[in-house]
Amino acid sequence: MDRKNVLALWKKVSTCIADEITNNDEFANRMGLIFEANLVTTDSSDNETADTKPKRGKRREPAKVNPFVLLERGADFLMTALEALNIEELKDVIAENGMDTAKLAMKWKDRNRLINHIVETTRRRSSRGDAFWNTGSENSTDSE
Repeated sequence: MDRKNVLALWKKVSTCIADEITNNDEFANRMGLIFEANLVTTDSSDNETADTKPKRGKRREPAKVNPFVLLERGADFLMTALEALNIEELKDVIAENGMDTAKLAMKWKDRNRLINHIVETTRRRSSRGDAFWNTGSENSTDSE
């Protein structure tokens, strides 16, 4: 059956139902009860999930530190802050900042390897676009 025929049949069925609801009070009440029953169960299930903590699936916890902000204070400061974190917290930093597109770092068990990866990636991303900044080395007569 093609789409046109299905649509034509559906229009006939829906018109028939609408006419029956208009003319038959008992049928209208039964249809109303069906809709009310479904609305009540939907509302109650929404309330239950709103009170409980939503499931996050396989997503990681939010990172406890922002490596880009810490790098502004210096690489040593970033390194010190990262050393205070455990392996899972380091992986949270990597995941939140998209530092592991190949998902290889998530398999690493060595804290130092994770810390070095975060520091190097943060340095590399922070220096992107430096070539376009005016460093003041141009001659001031060029701008006149």
